[in-house]
Amino acid sequence: MRIYGPVPSRRFGLSLGVDVVPRKTCTYDCIYCQVGPTDRRTDAPERFYPVDEILADVAEALEEGPAPDVVTLAGSGEPTLYSELGALVDGLHALARIPVLLITNGSLLWRPDVAAAARKAEILAPSLDAGDPETFARINRPAEGIPFARMVEGLRGALAAHPGEVRLEVMLVRGVNDGDESLRAIAEILKTLRFDRLDLNTPVRPPVPERGALPCDEEVLARAVAIFGPKAAPIGTFAKRGDAPRPPRSFDDFDKDIRETILRRPCTVEDISASLGAPAEVVAASLARLEAAGLAARRSGAYWAAK
Repeated sequence: MRIYGPVPSRRFGLSLGVDVVPRKTCTYDCIYCQVGPTDRRTDAPERFYPVDEILADVAEALEEGPAPDVVTLAGSGEPTLYSELGALVDGLHALARIPVLLITNGSLLWRPDVAAAARKAEILAPSLDAGDPETFARINRPAEGIPFARMVEGLRGALAAHPGEVRLEVMLVRGVNDGDESLRAIAEILKTLRFDRLDLNTPVRPPVPERGALPCDEEVLARAVAIFGPKAAPIGTFAKRGDAPRPPRSFDDFDKDIRETILRRPCTVEDISASLGAPAEVVAASLARLEAAGLAARRSGAYWAAK
């Protein structure tokens, strides 16, 4: 369960996910998180799993295929809470010549050990959702040891020192951080950060209305682009990079693959079809079986893992 996918990413192509923390162990409890509320909120890194076990799982997934565009450290919690992150990235580089992507909320980049580990990933993709402490507390709900100023300072230093690609993400939530005042506050911080691209996102897959996380419309995203500058752009749709499709395996294994994929993020039939190289009708039949068994639920056009 530590490895999932490859799954389609709207930003990075076909991604083999590596989950290095227990489900919903995080430094934040973001209102928009698709995984759900944080079970354990902490700012203290730990060695949750042995590095060699994770690398063995990755090696098996790479051997089975299809070949991913990136190996992504992300998943169902905050990956920088894994204290062996630097050693893990070194091991991933030894396994395959595939770029390592670190998707992080950026909350711990003020720590020298975390910043050093982040520099080893070819692509660093941190988040910045607020331009002031009040909005930060409202949207991200951080652990007690992560004040806004410390987070921003760490983000600034880590991005400046990173030798590879930096893809910053801003999640805009209707009525929370999408007003002109909030956007301009974020823009002031952006002026002090080094990044190659700014990806604008909004909680549309699907939204989480019960936690106050509703999507912004296109007009808001266009206004944000105008305020943030030419490096900003709304996230596009997923486009696979041309691997030959893999024939579906036996239904039991295939159902398990889909279940493990939607455990970590909601996906449409089309997403899963592109990711696993299976016909859409086969994916739909598998999802119907999972739904009938109470293991999947359909909502707003996407499938979630039901507990």
